[in-house]
Amino acid sequence: MIALLNSSFQMEHSLLQNLKQINKTKKTNFLNNVERVPYCKTKFVFPMLTRKIRLLRRISKAVETVCKWNGMIFTIMEFRIFKNRRLKMRKKIVNSLITATVIGSMLTGMAVPCFAGGKKDGGSSITVLVESGSPAEALANNTAADFEKETGCKVVVDAVAYTGMYDKLSTEIKAGQAAHDVSCMDFVWLAAFADAIEPITDADTSDFLPTLEESGTIDGNLLGYPMWVNAKILIYRKDLIPEDKVPKTWDEYKALAKEMKTDDMYGTTVFGSGSDAVCSFLDFACQAGADGLVYDKDGNVNITDQPYVDALDFMVEMANEDCTPSDSLATASTESQELFNNGKVAMQLNWSHQYPAAVEALGADKVGCAPMIAGSAGVGATTGPWYECVMKNSENKDMALKYVEYMYDHNADYMNGTLKIAGRTSVYEEAGKEAGNEHTTAVLDTLNEKQSQPRPMISTWSQVEQVLTGVVESCLGGADVKETLESAKEEIEAIGK
Repeated sequence: MIALLNSSFQMEHSLLQNLKQINKTKKTNFLNNVERVPYCKTKFVFPMLTRKIRLLRRISKAVETVCKWNGMIFTIMEFRIFKNRRLKMRKKIVNSLITATVIGSMLTGMAVPCFAGGKKDGGSSITVLVESGSPAEALANNTAADFEKETGCKVVVDAVAYTGMYDKLSTEIKAGQAAHDVSCMDFVWLAAFADAIEPITDADTSDFLPTLEESGTIDGNLLGYPMWVNAKILIYRKDLIPEDKVPKTWDEYKALAKEMKTDDMYGTTVFGSGSDAVCSFLDFACQAGADGLVYDKDGNVNITDQPYVDALDFMVEMANEDCTPSDSLATASTESQELFNNGKVAMQLNWSHQYPAAVEALGADKVGCAPMIAGSAGVGATTGPWYECVMKNSENKDMALKYVEYMYDHNADYMNGTLKIAGRTSVYEEAGKEAGNEHTTAVLDTLNEKQSQPRPMISTWSQVEQVLTGVVESCLGGADVKETLESAKEEIEAIGK
């Protein structure tokens, strides 16, 4: 507070020097339209400025000063000072009427930058955080007008790149700001932000896709409504691979990859780069029998268990075959898809949303899809759900809840987006009946398998993921699998949850 007042004092001189000039150009009858604040309250609102006002002798008209900073508009105040010129020999009396309408903090408006998403105008709007360029941004913009028409509440869409969303949320939450009423979140962030999210009560979860209620719940509290979920499936060239030869197991997959290798085409790819490498590693661990990813049901780090050893061994084996590109360490989802779309790969284990993109690139007659392949424990995959959450700091939580419910009711609209993925079983089932949406059936079949499971919901996941990325990269580079996993286990235990 002291710092704010000191900053405001520095700005007062400039403000007061310009009052006359402002008065000439900003004539208004503002006082007729806003609430009047008694003079005595100015001592609490702006004590230093009040003392300066007493020094003014010749200001006779009202002025309005507007401060704009970072997109927020603050109407600071209007002064009207009356002077009795006939009482020249008496003590001069200055009567001040200070009128203020404040959107956000008045002191903040004078002394420091304002943050987007500050105090709302009477609860007439909500701000929604979405990933820029995602289906969430498109749907939020497309439904904003209808939601406002239905509720009278304006929707302000704040689109931020994925790489900046976590940091933005973290900064705002630590500062106690109500910058966003609703936030779209990758489920791996939920644990980190759980205390800042308003739990959803009495939600009907019967239409949630498999695993989505579990992955969205912490300490018995459902933290949001699912937007969509993604998982890897098998995408293949159906003009080159007959339906009866579509692989269902590790052995069949490896054998077919070798068979499809030509001078111009690889059989398949191996993801060895970034988070995609980690997800592939965990996919294979699921298929090999992992019971809980990275942590077992008792909370112990389990990456040295046999399923993880088998998973890494399989990845290393595939990467060393000549049926896969030699630069696996530089290959992830995007690179694999480019190879496939350019006719350089016969099949791939990639995220389901890559199927519509492949059909568009190559034609429906050349692209097929199937559920994820199976290891010794069966079919399984890691899941990648997103949720829409109401933030506890929201000043309009009732309307924010109406909004996330409204978007859940419109979940089928996500199928109109480029990814063609959603969060409701009924949406997947209905979409799968239409040509071009075959991937939804493959995803649903994969999610219904008992070995499909989410990544661990821990607040330190970003750090753990970095360790696991190093594990995959090291082993693909020739490091001993067991020794690498043992070392990584110690690192993850030191990080904690």
